[in-house]
Amino acid sequence: MAALGGITASTLRGYISRGENDVPLPQAVVGGRAQWSRPVAEDWVEARRRSSEGLREAMSAGDRHHLAPGAAQIRDRFSETFFSFLWKRPDIRKRWVLRQRNEPSVREVADQLAFEVADSLRRIIPTDALGPTIRHAVLEDFATSLRVSERRGGELKDFDLILSVPLAKMVSWFIQHFPTSAQWYLGEIMGEADKQLGIPAQVTGEALRRSATTNGELDGQAAKEFFSRLVPREPED
Repeated sequence: MAALGGITASTLRGYISRGENDVPLPQAVVGGRAQWSRPVAEDWVEARRRSSEGLREAMSAGDRHHLAPGAAQIRDRFSETFFSFLWKRPDIRKRWVLRQRNEPSVREVADQLAFEVADSLRRIIPTDALGPTIRHAVLEDFATSLRVSERRGGELKDFDLILSVPLAKMVSWFIQHFPTSAQWYLGEIMGEADKQLGIPAQVTGEALRRSATTNGELDGQAAKEFFSRLVPREPED
C-alpha cells in the first residue's frame, strides 16, 4: 500500500484531531503518523467536499462569521443600518447614557430595529422572482388536477384543484408577507388558468383560498379580506 502524503493526509489527520467521526480509520501507522492509501483518502475527501458541511465551508469561505454570500450581504446591510440608527441619531444615541438605559427604553429601540427588518423584506426576498415561480408551480399543479378530474369525468369543482402542501404553504406565506405582490401574481394565475386550462377565475380563486387556509397558515378572516379583493364577482344573470 502506497502511503499518501501531502495535503490530503494532513487534512485527514486534522479531522481526526478534532474528533471527526466519519474519517476512515488509518490503514497504517508509519513513524507514528496515520496513513491511508491514496484511493481511500481521495474518496473520503471527495465525499466530504460534496457533503452539506463541505458545501457550507466552500460557500462561506473568507467570511468572518462563516455565512453564505447572500446571508453575509444581509448582515452587512443591516449592520450599517443599525449602526446609523443607534449611533448617528442623537435622539437614540442618548439612550446609551446609563440613566436612560431602562427596560421601556431598550424595548422601544428593539421594536424599532425589528420594524426595520420587517419593513426591509423586499430587499431580502426577491418577490419579482418568487411571484413567477409560484405562478408556474400553481398552474402545473392545477393542470395535473385537471387531468385527474377529466379521467374521472364530471364537472370540474374547486375542490378538484389541489396544490401540494409545500406549495399551499408558500402561497399562504406570500399572501401574509407580500399581499400586494401576491394579489398581482395570483390574479395572473386566475387569468392564465382561465386562458390555458379553461378554469373559471372564481373556481381558481376558491381553490387558492381553500389551499392557503387548509394546508397553509392563513387564517379565515385574513383570507376573506384578501380574496374578496382578488376574485371577480360572479356575473349576474
